[in-house]
Amino acid sequence: MVHREIEIDEDADRILTQLATDYAGDPGKALSALLRVSESIESFLDDNEELHRDSLLAQVERSERGFREGRFTTWEEVKRRNGL
Repeated sequence: MVHREIEIDEDADRILTQLATDYAGDPGKALSALLRVSESIESFLDDNEELHRDSLLAQVERSERGFREGRFTTWEEVKRRNGL
């Protein structure tokens, strides 16, 4: 076991306290579980990106081509045109 002192904001503390109820009220156990899940999610995303690499690259190319050809407008330009 490692002891580490961290500072979190009030919203994060509220969320951690809620999650801790599933771990007998222990925020350390809840945080440990979240970190493990985060690692699993990252691994899943990496695998998914690799599996769909060709499709994702094709989407990026279509998007970049659309901007180069002037068919698309950036969100910043839309806001500027509409005074937002």
